[in-house]
Order: sequence, then C-alpha cells, then structure tokens
Amino acid sequence: MATVNFISLYELNCRIRQVIRQGFEESVWITAEIASVQENRAGHCYLELADKEEGEEKIRAVARGTIWAFTYRMLKPYFETTAGRPLEKGMKVLVHAEVVFHELYGFSLNIKDIDPTFTLGDLERKKREILGQLEREGIIDMNRNLVLAPLPKNIAVISSPTAAGLGDFLNQLAENPYGYRFHVKLFPAVMQGEKTTSSVIEALERIYGYDALFDAVVLIRGGGSQSDLGSFDTYDLAANIAQFPLPVIAGIGHERDDTLVDRVAWLKVKTPTAAAAFLIACFQDFDSRLQELQQDFVQGVTALIREEKSRQVGMLTGFRQLTTLFLQGRENRLNLASGRLRNGVHASCERSKHRLELAETKMRYADPVHVLQRGYSITRIRGKALKSVSEAAAGEVLETFLKDGRIESKVIK
Repeated sequence: MATVNFISLYELNCRIRQVIRQGFEESVWITAEIASVQENRAGHCYLELADKEEGEEKIRAVARGTIWAFTYRMLKPYFETTAGRPLEKGMKVLVHAEVVFHELYGFSLNIKDIDPTFTLGDLERKKREILGQLEREGIIDMNRNLVLAPLPKNIAVISSPTAAGLGDFLNQLAENPYGYRFHVKLFPAVMQGEKTTSSVIEALERIYGYDALFDAVVLIRGGGSQSDLGSFDTYDLAANIAQFPLPVIAGIGHERDDTLVDRVAWLKVKTPTAAAAFLIACFQDFDSRLQELQQDFVQGVTALIREEKSRQVGMLTGFRQLTTLFLQGRENRLNLASGRLRNGVHASCERSKHRLELAETKMRYADPVHVLQRGYSITRIRGKALKSVSEAAAGEVLETFLKDGRIESKVIK
C-alpha cells in the first residue's frame, strides 16, 4: 500500500482560518435575510442569515451571525428607532461583519454594524409589492368603500385586555359629555410580537360570526413601542381587513408612516382616544343634521302656512269682489225685471181697463133698460122671457115691461 499524505481536521480548519483571515483582512458589508433571531440572557444576539435567489424562495447560501452584547446594546436601540421595528424573521438587512472561521465552531459572521436605512428601503419595497398585489386582486379599497352606519353605537373592539389604550378608549366613550350610549364588545388578541398577525385575524373571524350585531370594528394597539408595527405590514392581515364586511377603524397608536393596515382600513386614527372621539363626533353630526332638518321643517311649515294664509286672503278678497259683482248684477237684473214688471202690469192694467170700458159700453148698450128706452118691451111668462107664441097658453098671466113700468095681462087666445 502506497504511503498517503494526510492532515488532521484541526490542521485543515487552521489553514482555512488562515486563508479566510488573509482574504478578509477587513470587515465587509453583506446583504442577507434574517432566517431566525434569538437573544440570550447574557445580551448576545444570534442570527441565522440566508440568501435567496431574486424573486424566489429558494435558499442558496446560509451563515451564522453573532452580535456580541457590548455591540448589541448600542445597535439595537439605534436600529429600532430608525427602522421603526426590531430585528425579525424575514427582514432583509445590510450588515457590516467580520468574516470569522473557528477551528471548533466553524464559519460565522461577527456583526459590527447594521444599516437601518437599507432595511427601511427593503421594507418599503415589500409594502409596495403587497399594495400592488392587493390592488391587482381588486380588494385594496373594499373596506374603505363600505358605508358606516349614521349612529355607530355597537362596536367590536380588537385589543389586548391589558392595553392602556383600551382603557382610554372605553373611558372616553362612557364619559362623553353628551350622554351618548355605546355598546362595546372586546375580542381579545395579541397586539405585540410574532403572534400579532394570526391573533388579530382570529379575532376578525370571531367577529365575522356575529357581524350583523355590530356597526364597526375598532383595532386598538395603544401603548406598544414603535418597533412592534411590523405585524401590521403583512399581506395576510391587510387582506383580511380589506375584505372585512364591517368598517374597520385602525387606532394602533403611531404617527409615523402608514402601515398596510392603516392603508386598507376604513379609517386611520392616531390613537385609541381619537377613535372614540370619532365615534362621538358621528353622533354629534347626526344631532346637528336632525336640528337642521327640524329647523328646515319648521321654516318650511311656517312658509307654507304663510303662503296658504296669503292664498286664502286672496281667495276671500276675490270672493268678496265676485260676490259684490254678482249681487250688483242680480240687483241690476232685479231692477230691470221690476221695471219690466211694473211696465207690464201697468200695460196689462190699461188693457184690462180698456177691455172693461168696452165691456161696460157693450153692457150698457145691451142693458134691457136701455133697450126699453128705445121703445122696445120685454114680456115674461112664468118668470122667463117669452120668446115664442107657442110658449103661452090661454088663461096664463103675462108680464110686459116698458121703460116706465110693468103691465100684467091674461092670454085670451
């Protein structure tokens, strides 16, 4: 068997360490995605970094990163203050690291610094990508387009039961100076940490089972740090809120750039107390509209009564004028008829008088006395005028009337 040259694993690792030390004498800036992050009691932070192919989830490189406690105590507050959130899984970072290879522990990165502005840019890029996806799916403005009830008094609240903002919200509703009454139901959820997204979605699903009982949903985070907002920038939570059938009011307590939840919610307010103030203002607006309607109604009725009164006065005046004209016409016709009647009666009387005079003349000429005065006589028998000889018999008495007296005679033959 031929002699084989060999070295120990330790010697190999020492050589690798030497090569790496010579090849990376200075620290380098490296971009990677955080696959996991863990802090220990000693204050050290351990990261697992990964590099993925552009636009894919396939991992093509991994490395361990360490931020020693004395460095982490300075890096953590600066990064969280600038980036607005802590180091977390899925975050893309730009780290300034010393490339280290240890014979026992292998390859790792000793992180000296992290650039939060790089992470901010990547987070904004991810937010834009999610917003674009929501827009392409046609759901980005669905919740914003809902119509809020004029009097939103039945409110479903998603919050941690111990959140200070929840107490502020409830107190402001209960102690509003106008005496408005609200019915609030709490749906507890985790509002900080990795479980926030799933917990809020579960609360939304519970509310969905009773959506007919509520007018709106208020999301209250109040009291959390600025670094806990990452959970409100996820696609899953944004999509759930965007498609929720009740208006969602987001009062997650921050004044910086909008989160995805703020963008898709029906309304974004800065604080939980601002959410309560908005609900109270809805009632005030409704009261104002009622007062305006009442004033409009009273003014309208007053104007209607005034117009009707004016119309009736006009009608009465017209009626009086018509009645006067009618009576005047009637009076004229009566006067005319009266004149005609008087004239007619006078004429009738004249005609009757003339006829009577004629009759009187005729009667006078026909009067037997007048006839007798002219030499005629009238003979009667048995009280009747004797008109024929045949009416008289022998022995009967006749009466003969002359102008100056009467003669009785007896019939002999």
